[in-house]
Amino acid sequence: MLDVIICTTPIRPTPVDAPPFASMVLMQSLRQAGYQPYFYDIDCHRPTFEEVVKFFAERAPDMVGISAVVSTAYVYTKRLALAIKEVSPNTKIVVGGNLSASSEILLRRSQVDVCAIGEGEKVVVNLARYWEEHPSSIDYSELGKIKGISYLDEDDNVAFTGYDTAIPASEFLDPDFTILEEYSNID
Repeated sequence: MLDVIICTTPIRPTPVDAPPFASMVLMQSLRQAGYQPYFYDIDCHRPTFEEVVKFFAERAPDMVGISAVVSTAYVYTKRLALAIKEVSPNTKIVVGGNLSASSEILLRRSQVDVCAIGEGEKVVVNLARYWEEHPSSIDYSELGKIKGISYLDEDDNVAFTGYDTAIPASEFLDPDFTILEEYSNID
């Protein structure tokens, strides 16, 4: 099974009191699809960057989803993605959140593999399935079928697959706060 880590980035100089709802929803979506993701709440726990790099070097996950909910997370996200690729070159990196609106910069300057554009619940599961089927090579015709992503195509052009259909309000997931109890700080 694909080893998936969802992580937050520091949003402000001190940890944010608001729960990381986007990361929690990604965790829930992956669990519903049969995956066992790990949640690394960097924003809450504030490990040193060296500790973060050591974590990813030891874990060497197949896929990392970086939740970058604010554009000011660019410097940290770029540094994190480059460090992950250095210690675990085969790890696939997905960036979502507000920062993914700057996908061309992320894709070209930080070794991010894919940016999730729009709602990430379907995207994260579809990418996990894609990378299970294509662990070491890129099948651009199949990758291009996943809605809601941008990536660099075989000609080094930014490809955007279009938005996926919106999730109906009746299907929104209620926050599962046990994720914070298990991996972060519920307080």
